[in-house]
Amino acid sequence: MKRCVLLKLKEGVDPVQVQEKLWQGYRKLDGTLDWLTHPVIHRSCRSGDDYDLMAVFNIEEEEKLEAYLAHPLMAKMTEALEDLVERKAVFDHY
Repeated sequence: MKRCVLLKLKEGVDPVQVQEKLWQGYRKLDGTLDWLTHPVIHRSCRSGDDYDLMAVFNIEEEEKLEAYLAHPLMAKMTEALEDLVERKAVFDHY
């Protein structure tokens, strides 16, 4: 399955810095979890879009989603972004 995570950043937060933090976190997850693959972090081309960043990656088996959500690295990333993100949307598809 492919997972897309969309983030709207709080006013004044630098999307380039957050993109780098996300990339570092997902790269670590990719190196740790052999079933999480191909992470990519996209930055919106236009200011004023509904979301500023989008993380896209594959989870090879839908059953692994809960393990991803509960992983300590994911918890650390979520905590690090807590004060930077206004809202988040998630879309999973096959």
